Formats: sequence, C-alpha cells, structure tokens
Amino acid sequence: MENMAWEWKLLRHLTIWKGKALCQTFLGTLYACSHAGLVQKGWMNFNTMVHKYSITPMMEHYTCMVDLLARAGHLTETYNFAERMPIKPEAKLLTALFSSCCSHMNVELAKTVGQRLIELGPEEAGAYMLLSNFYEIIGNLEGVANVRNLMSKRGIRKTKACTWIEIDRKVHSFESGDGSHPLNKEIYNYLKNLVKMMKNSGYVPKTNMVMQNVDDHTKEEMVLSHSEKLAITLGLIITPLGTRIMIVKNLRICADYHLFIALISKIEGKEIVGRF
Repeated sequence: MENMAWEWKLLRHLTIWKGKALCQTFLGTLYACSHAGLVQKGWMNFNTMVHKYSITPMMEHYTCMVDLLARAGHLTETYNFAERMPIKPEAKLLTALFSSCCSHMNVELAKTVGQRLIELGPEEAGAYMLLSNFYEIIGNLEGVANVRNLMSKRGIRKTKACTWIEIDRKVHSFESGDGSHPLNKEIYNYLKNLVKMMKNSGYVPKTNMVMQNVDDHTKEEMVLSHSEKLAITLGLIITPLGTRIMIVKNLRICADYHLFIALISKIEGKEIVGRF
C-alpha cells in the first residue's frame, strides 16, 4: 500500500511537471510565431495546446496570440479574440493591441482600446498618456484636451519611468534616456554592440509606440534608451558570468521587453528577472 501511495504521488508530480513544461514550451513557440509573423502556425500551436493537451492558457499565452494577430493587421479578429477570453485582459495585452492599432492607423479601434486601458488602470498615468499621444499624432486636439482634462479632474500626474538595480549592495537608478550614470558611455556603447548581435538573431526594436514626430533612427534610439534596458546593461557590464540580474521598475515595461531579455540572456549567459 505504501509503495502504491508513493507511486501515485510520483505520477501526480510528474504529470504536474510535464504540464508546466508543456505550458512553457507552447509559450515559447507562440513568442516565436509572434515575432516571425506566422499567424496560421500560431493558431495551430494555440489550438493544439488547448484541444490536444487540454492546457488552460495563461494570460501570457493570450497576450502572445493578441500580439501575433495584431502585428499581422488582423485587428478586428484580435479585438474579438480578446473580448471572448475567459479571463479579464491585463494591461500588457491591451497595450499590445493598442500599439498595433496605432501602427495600422485604425483610429476607431485605437480609441476603444485606449479607453479600455484607462478603465483598467484609472490611476495609471501611462494609460492616459498613450491615448493622449495618439490623439496628438492624428491631429485630434480635442481628444488630447479631453484626456488631459480627465487626468486633471482625477488628480493623475505623469510619472517618470524609473528602474532600479542593486549590485554589491549599491542601488543604481535609471530614467529613460538617462545620461547621468558614471558609466554612461560604457553602458550605451555596450548596449549598441548588443543590439547589433541581437539583430542578427531577428531582433527588431518595436518603435511603433514612439509618438514623437522623428525619424526611424531616432525612434530606435529612444526605445533602446528605456530605463529597464539601461539598468540591465549596467548589470551585464559589472557582474560576473552566470550572475542573476534583477531589476525593479515603477511603471509598465516597454513593448519588446520579453524578446529583448530572451535574446540578451542567450547571448550573455545570464538570467534576467524583472519586477514591475
């Protein structure tokens, strides 16, 4: 009886482990499909996960599917998919959809998703600024004024994005575009070299959420100087091989954060963990 009980427990643990491993495997394939634009293959993997292996999708799986469909321009299909989800969409998912609405200039859907983001996080300044910036890009000054008036009425103030990293008991802080760190030159040079290697692995900086009227090169530089990327780069420079790098950020992560850290971890051989 004791042997049977032990075998049952072992089988149960193996089943749970196998389920978690499969869950992460499918998540990895969906990320790959998303960034390669493989819509049909993405759907096939998602449906296989759900119907063949009876795996309940996590928010990360849904976010990958939304990013995949939206990047490909299937915006109405993406919105309907998000609406049918059995769990409430999180900000990361809606931000991915909003980003693609902006890229494809689907004004009405961008307005709808932008409002949903504000409803989801009524105290988050970032949601208001995304919609306000979009209105500014399309020349809707009334929309800009309405969003900013709403922020004023609710007492919402724009918060600067800031990321912290602790190394050898010393805390280093970064803001986006920061140039104040003593190792500033080394950080930016190291980051530029990393990006060159990452581009060889298929990395394309996601610049469609940069609302300023500047050229593509400037947009790319702005995306690469986000606070979390600067903090991670510092950690890569001054910690030994195999070190686990942890960062903390006060606002949401940038749109291409997950692909960015996945490629960097592979290149540098260091685990990167973020708390947001």
